[in-house]
Amino acid sequence: MKLLTAALLLAALPVRAADLPAQLDWYQRVELSTPVSGVVESVNVQPGQTARKGDLLLRLNPTLFKASLAEAQADSTRVGEEQADANKELSRANELYARTVSSTTELDASKLRQARATAQVAAARARVDKARRLLDESEIRAPFDALILDRQAEPGMAVASQNQPPILLTVARADQIIARASLTADKTAGLKPGDHMDVSAGGKTLSGKIVAVRAKADAHYQLDVAIPRGNLIAGMTATVRLP
Repeated sequence: MKLLTAALLLAALPVRAADLPAQLDWYQRVELSTPVSGVVESVNVQPGQTARKGDLLLRLNPTLFKASLAEAQADSTRVGEEQADANKELSRANELYARTVSSTTELDASKLRQARATAQVAAARARVDKARRLLDESEIRAPFDALILDRQAEPGMAVASQNQPPILLTVARADQIIARASLTADKTAGLKPGDHMDVSAGGKTLSGKIVAVRAKADAHYQLDVAIPRGNLIAGMTATVRLP
């Protein structure tokens, strides 16, 4: 009876093959564009190159963006001086009112001017922040240590972002690549992102980490395991060793 019970328990456990065929694919493949319109001034990378996180990849002509920022900063300086003058006037009005030299109406007028000046300062600072953000968005920088997969932009190209921004560069992670495999539900049970497993690729066995377990059609699942990229490229075959 005990042997029968043990046999039934073993039969209920998910059955996994030791090795699972997989194919390598780019990890965190991203198509980059600018959310602002302009004319491409420079493109600093070619497909096949790598870039460090934060490296400048592409820049639109910054003339209009810099002019807008300078205008906003000048306006911010002006309203800042008006606020300082309104603060002084309010201080004098409070002093005169305390000495009963001025009326409540005059004090209220000074308070209103000071409140308006304060609001104008806040609005001017917001315009400066917006102009600075637009200038920043006229550049594309590497979102991570990136491998340049494709370049669709050239200097002089006009970028119109009002509807759907055009793809200018396509990148993927330079340090990692994905081993992607398909497996059935019984082999997926218990697998979760963050689990470690070995992957054989390019003649080496590499330690990887599950980054996704996606449900697909026909009760199948897609297993994505991130491994160090080295010289590996998308399209190569691999083998995932299930635990």
